Amino acid sequence: MKLLNHLTIMYLILTLLALAIGGFFIFRKLESEINFELGMELNRQVDAFADRIRQGAPPERLTSDRLEIFELSYSLPEEELTLRDTLAYHDPMNQNEIQLKGSKSYKIGDKHYRISYYNLVVETEDITETVVYTMLIVLLVQLLFIGFFFRGVSNRILKPFYHTLDQIQQFNFQKNLPLDLDRSQIREFNELNDFLERMSQKLLKDYRQIKEFSENISHEIQTPAAVVRGKLEHLMNLEINREQAELIHSAYQNNERIHRIVRSLSLLAKLENEEFEAPTPINLTEILQKNLEMLEELIHLSELTLETNLDPSVMVNMHPFIAEIMMHNLLSNAIKHNQKEGWIRVTLTPDLLLIDNSGLPLRQNPEELLQRFKKESPHPESVGLGLSIVNQICKTYRFTFSYTSANETHSASIGFR
Repeated sequence: MKLLNHLTIMYLILTLLALAIGGFFIFRKLESEINFELGMELNRQVDAFADRIRQGAPPERLTSDRLEIFELSYSLPEEELTLRDTLAYHDPMNQNEIQLKGSKSYKIGDKHYRISYYNLVVETEDITETVVYTMLIVLLVQLLFIGFFFRGVSNRILKPFYHTLDQIQQFNFQKNLPLDLDRSQIREFNELNDFLERMSQKLLKDYRQIKEFSENISHEIQTPAAVVRGKLEHLMNLEINREQAELIHSAYQNNERIHRIVRSLSLLAKLENEEFEAPTPINLTEILQKNLEMLEELIHLSELTLETNLDPSVMVNMHPFIAEIMMHNLLSNAIKHNQKEGWIRVTLTPDLLLIDNSGLPLRQNPEELLQRFKKESPHPESVGLGLSIVNQICKTYRFTFSYTSANETHSASIGFR
């Protein structure tokens, strides 16, 4: 969810909460004020009728549908004003309505009168309707404010942030250029931009140092490794005894292993740093068939049965060289970690590449084999980086890669969608 949308939702929630709480207190205040004013009005009306009686007006002639006058015993004390709700007939509306009745007694001359006067009450439903209507109007104004003002202002305020985010997304080690972010009038954004610029400079410096180191190591090791290989091959051609031959063969294998490790680590570093060119649409079926043909003799020598089910044209966006490495590593893994008279099944569709092979049950979690230098087989040619490279390739191109084992079946699958 975008930051602006998140702020808008939070603002709406807070607004609704504030309106609900405010509406409740407005309702209680309105109800209290209306009842207070009605009480004061009833008190004034009752006092006015008492004054008219003092002036000589006969009580029976003052009585109406809203006024009641009863004569009490003179010995009783005067009553203060009392208010209560009652149901009384309202002539203009020609029906019974809830009304507020105010009663008070007066001793006038030698008479004691209780005067009661009725007035219509503003019902709770009417107050609620008024409050709800008012709050809805306020909410509508708030929504218009959010739509035209708040989001517009927020977009303006957050514009430097989105510009910074866009430049970070375009940052690339291959360009070898540190971030150069614009200044804004917001101090926090400037502090963030300063930190990001310093961080990008440090990252590029570290990247260049590590890249130079890895390239130097790769280059410097290849030369002595080639010299050692040549010397060992020359020794193999001389007359030597069995023990010497075994020592020379072991040294030769370890030298080749060093060469494969350096080459694989260099490839992993390039994949992680995205140093390869932009991906292009390639026919993965053709690349897979080409690798199967190259490994056909090895499959035959390993006494393995191969079954294929390939879609004739599976197009994916990849660098061709990377696709070659991915296919070679997966097929080599299926051959090396197989068993005598075993089998390999390869299935390729536009959505999935699946390579199943027979093999002994794994002694460790299959997911651990995706880590560097983790391997199950003691095969001397295996350096424990094949599946790590495939896993990194899938991360780079946003494919989904999984390696599972059930009983004596190993499965490597890559999802392209």
